[in-house]
Amino acid sequence: MADRARNKDGLGKAVAFNVITPMNRFGTWVVSLVLWIFDRRKSTQNTAKALAFLPFVHWVVVKRNCFPHLDDQQPTEKLNYDYLFFLSTFNGPWSPYIEAFADVLYVPLDIVWFWSIGYPLARPVGPLKAYIQRNQVESDHSYSAYPGASVRDVRAGLELRSQLDEFAEASRELSPERFAVEFNRLLVGVQNKLGTFGPVPE
Repeated sequence: MADRARNKDGLGKAVAFNVITPMNRFGTWVVSLVLWIFDRRKSTQNTAKALAFLPFVHWVVVKRNCFPHLDDQQPTEKLNYDYLFFLSTFNGPWSPYIEAFADVLYVPLDIVWFWSIGYPLARPVGPLKAYIQRNQVESDHSYSAYPGASVRDVRAGLELRSQLDEFAEASRELSPERFAVEFNRLLVGVQNKLGTFGPVPE
């Protein structure tokens, strides 16, 4: 699958990931409440924010009567379920992403996805992968502010910028010889933050 050629074009390090699953009415109320709690209590998001392979993740509930009706000629849909949209981007291959996500975030996954029709639980991961494949919708278009950078690259870049600013301020009065010494020391200290910016190699 090769992540569907990195979502169409094969450029950048981030892959868009969308899973749409049906829920019954009771599940809609439960999931809406759970997502409201997750949104209000920011501490519940700390684990997801710490993951270096996860630039973005978002859950949203769309009720069966809230899908857009774009034209008078469009037939009215009579849907049997409400739907849960799981929207994300990730860095790296699809399979390790699912495995790591299920390993680290299996509790919130089970709390939210439990109410979707046919959800098998996050562990073991094999049935979860099959469930996601059945309900995944590929992205023809997606936006990334830094397509050539992973989460780790962006974090390293921010740290590097801070260190460079400090170095620039501290080195204003240095002689050329002393500047060279301090610059080399800085370079040795930040070399692990100088990541590759560009497409993921084949």
